[in-house]
Amino acid sequence: MEKNRPLVRTNPVSEEDEDFSDTRRVSMKALVENISLDRRCFLEIHHPGLTSISIELDKQDITIGRGSQCRIQLKVDNASRLHARLAYRDEEYHIEDMESTNGTFVNSVRIQRCVLRNNDHIQIGAAKVIFIEEEIRRKSK
Repeated sequence: MEKNRPLVRTNPVSEEDEDFSDTRRVSMKALVENISLDRRCFLEIHHPGLTSISIELDKQDITIGRGSQCRIQLKVDNASRLHARLAYRDEEYHIEDMESTNGTFVNSVRIQRCVLRNNDHIQIGAAKVIFIEEEIRRKSK
């Protein structure tokens, strides 16, 4: 190979050749406005010393705590019997602390009540809970 010879050659594009396609521009909004999406939300629950579990959420309120009356029962001592409540309102999931002794934390911030977003990390005692939200394309009928 010659020493001064370039490895890659480029050809200049003239102004006449600038438009490479007759394709029409389409906005992203127009592209996806007729696609039906389903939304699924999960809680991924990590207990110290136990296998992690994933629970798909529905639109019913969910109580979280140490007590047997809770829909999600945590096996950690530093969670209150009725620690927090998850509620579906206005097409969003909200978490509310139920006056627990040790508090409920979302992304390391102690909360009284807040809206959950994808990949939010919830701390209840020693249990770590990840809120997962995904949108999937609805199957055509």
